[in-house]
Amino acid sequence: MRFRNPLRRVLAGAVVVAAAMTAALGGATAASAHDSLVSSSPAEGEAVASMSEVRLDFSANLLGADGGNIVIVVGPDGRHYESACTSLAGPTLTTEVALGAPGDYQVEWRAVSSDGHPVSGVIPFTHTGASESSGAEQSPCAAAMDAGEAAPARDAAAPGGMSGLTLGLLLGGGVVVLVGALIVVILRTRARED
Repeated sequence: MRFRNPLRRVLAGAVVVAAAMTAALGGATAASAHDSLVSSSPAEGEAVASMSEVRLDFSANLLGADGGNIVIVVGPDGRHYESACTSLAGPTLTTEVALGAPGDYQVEWRAVSSDGHPVSGVIPFTHTGASESSGAEQSPCAAAMDAGEAAPARDAAAPGGMSGLTLGLLLGGGVVVLVGALIVVILRTRARED
């Protein structure tokens, strides 16, 4: 297709550059999405009479970084009621628990998303049953929690610790510059032919 009017050439070039930028930025946004919690047991605000484990299900398989996936259960007395360390199976974290006196509890969790970034949250629930444990001052997996705090997970897919969004923007910007240079060369060549 040959445009004889210079304004049409510029408009065609602008459309090509805009399409390239949209494609580059759209890919960068998708790369920066973190996994999310899709269900939990107990559910937020749920009242439970007894419970032997906390189960958290995520939208994708989590990374198994040492100390990065943590689930703790804190009772109304501020004590911990986990009876074992958190285990990971694909998109699911489980932690065995033995709850104490009835009252308001909360599950505090942190997980390493499949993109390498940590996600976290709190799930409040109420225990209405009999006491099964006196709890502990600290989590039985305190050393693993400290290791997770000391060494935050890095994005394994991006070199030099760059996030997926940064890498996508850099690549997209490079594509836009190349397309712009190509358009200038084509327009100059055609101008000489006319």
